[in-house]
Amino acid sequence: MLKQLEYYTIRETRAYEDNAFAMGFAIETLMEKAGKSIAEEMMNVPKIGKDSTIFFFCGFGNNGGDGLVAARYLTNEGYDCKIVLVGKKDTFNSQSSQKNYEKLKELLEESRWFRIKDVNDIQSVFTNISDKDWIVDGLLGIGISGTPREPIFSIINIFNKKFKKKIIAIDIPSGYNPETNNSVFIKEPAKIICLGKNKIKEGDFSAGSIVVKDIGIPPEAETYIGIGDLKWFFPERKSDSHKGDNGIVVVIGGSIYYTGAPVLSALGAFRTGADLVYIYTPKNVRSIISSFSPDLITIPGSNDELNEEDAKKVLEDRRFKKAVFIIGPGTIRNENTRMLVSGILKTKHRRKLIIDAGALSSLSVEELKLLRNHDTVITPHKMEFYRVFQTELPDKLEDRKRIIQELAKKWGVTILQKGKIDIISNGLITKLNSTGHPGMTVGGTGDVLTGITATLLAISDDTFVSACLAAYISGKAGELAAKEYGDGLMASDIPLYINKVIVQAKNFVAKDLAD
Repeated sequence: MLKQLEYYTIRETRAYEDNAFAMGFAIETLMEKAGKSIAEEMMNVPKIGKDSTIFFFCGFGNNGGDGLVAARYLTNEGYDCKIVLVGKKDTFNSQSSQKNYEKLKELLEESRWFRIKDVNDIQSVFTNISDKDWIVDGLLGIGISGTPREPIFSIINIFNKKFKKKIIAIDIPSGYNPETNNSVFIKEPAKIICLGKNKIKEGDFSAGSIVVKDIGIPPEAETYIGIGDLKWFFPERKSDSHKGDNGIVVVIGGSIYYTGAPVLSALGAFRTGADLVYIYTPKNVRSIISSFSPDLITIPGSNDELNEEDAKKVLEDRRFKKAVFIIGPGTIRNENTRMLVSGILKTKHRRKLIIDAGALSSLSVEELKLLRNHDTVITPHKMEFYRVFQTELPDKLEDRKRIIQELAKKWGVTILQKGKIDIISNGLITKLNSTGHPGMTVGGTGDVLTGITATLLAISDDTFVSACLAAYISGKAGELAAKEYGDGLMASDIPLYINKVIVQAKNFVAKDLAD
């Protein structure tokens, strides 16, 4: 989803596809386009003529379904196609694949169909395939993590021994996984037809053998953060984890004027799954902040305003060695706050930081220079953005994206620029988020967002992923809260819906597969 610089990883591909399904694009529509694209590409291979026999080896997943559609198109163009179904199943995994199987059954007579249920069936099928024939590999798609099981294991080995440069691989060569380095996969296909995006790591296959075909997934599935991103990139809590393993968050903030802000950040962090959340706050408001919830661990500052002395105390506290620091909720934009931020940024040890509100508006050029020394997310709204960077954000979305990406790169920081459409950039990649509700203009929603971001950063170690997912979660939780409270929602309502958003994403299945 989030690092499509060289090739799409398995998670990026899954997220991208699920985003499209959530937008209403059906597997059946995409499969039809994929199969047609495969057929058209094969018709452009000079050595594959109508005097050739093409054997389609199809598994029972969507990869096999794509192959069935391609076989239908090629058959209608006069090509000699035969189908080898591999696996013990009686029906395909998706309704779309099953429908395409039934369509092809009406077109191809029984003599053109073969079946391999186990290794005992392999030899009888391969006796029908000569050296002049071509093979289409639709056995396995993305996501295989180990050695392929029989009978596919043996089929792949036969392909590699006897049919080099005579194989067309659909999407990826069966068995191939660039992330787990499987040793058993189809190693020398004549062509790899990647569908939608490139899934082949540079150097793993001949560059000339790889072609990427558009299958109709809209660009919004990639540019906007969606439910697929949350499903595939939300960091999982391990069953054997201990207290602190799932995030320690320290909220440094609060003032006599704003006692609720640090609490909202803490609640956002807790509801996203943090194990421990501390609030380090001025001593004159500690008792007020403690009274909000028994879950809060509050630590009094040195004075009635946080300052450089507090920065030193926080950094020296051994409990916070692996913590994510949220700096700013409820602070006042003044010299004490600037010195607090400066003191934390000047530490020699790399820290994970979320900077917002008064702390963000207090940054000077000298502090900006220190941001790249840490794993930092800043979350400015339009006015705060101007205060920090002395740069007006234009109305045109593409211009805003360009400016934000340039500044994120210049200062070595991840920027989550809050607005009707959030813009998130780490200087290399930029994403958009459109979740949210007009009622979220109420004060405090940004504080909840920082808490969500902090927990995600604590367990993912990735500022960009954390900022992207946090923007989506915060907006979706606000949408759910608005269904209950309308424009009268309060920032304190939003944390109650965070888990609902996460569970919805974890349980999301494309409609075709859920039926």
